[in-house]
Amino acid sequence: MSVASSEHNYKSAKSLYQDISDDFYEIEKNSDNDDDYLIDQTLEDIKRLNRHINRIHIEELEEEYDDNVIQTLENNIDTFKEASYFIERALMSMKLFDKIHPVLDQYLKNVEWKLISDTLDGAVKKFGRFLTSEDNYQDYKTIVGNIVKGTMSKKAFQNLFNTISSRIGKPKSKEKKDQKYPQPPEMWSKKKREEWEKMKKERREEAKKLPGWEEDKPRFDKLGESFIPFKKYLKIK
Repeated sequence: MSVASSEHNYKSAKSLYQDISDDFYEIEKNSDNDDDYLIDQTLEDIKRLNRHINRIHIEELEEEYDDNVIQTLENNIDTFKEASYFIERALMSMKLFDKIHPVLDQYLKNVEWKLISDTLDGAVKKFGRFLTSEDNYQDYKTIVGNIVKGTMSKKAFQNLFNTISSRIGKPKSKEKKDQKYPQPPEMWSKKKREEWEKMKKERREEAKKLPGWEEDKPRFDKLGESFIPFKKYLKIK
């Protein structure tokens, strides 16, 4: 490996991160009419992003850049990792929900679905969301696959429902009208998007004032921005 190789992989990761963020915004904005191709492409881009990140060797870059630049690079790489992890989980949740949603009502008709919702459609959404949520989908991925393929028996589904229904909770008198997906909530609304862009712009201007950002930096284009740590960004919600 070399400094030039680490520089190339960092710039490739940064470019992919920006594409992934933009594509995820488009997917969530059009969640009522999902683009399966864009979702799959974004998931592939996340894999590519992680490959580039793994090929960045900070210790090599430390030989070429001062501490301020290295700190910025490390912060940005952390942001790439955190954001891609969040987005990957959200997209996988969406994909599985889309698969199970059309078939789940046939299973729920054979159980006491009123334990979790006032309407069958509401029960389908609640039960499907639980199985495919970002926190649960890894545990229930095989079960979701069996439901989608129609290979789960009525008795097995009954046992599954009895186990899970108490964790979902009884219906309220008036159920709120939710988005199609439970995550992310308002993160990508127009207002929040504007706040995000404003914060990025402010950080970009701050970054330009840091030492070590002169125009004549060798080989590495001037970064031009300092990303907000993803944990801090989530607080925008």
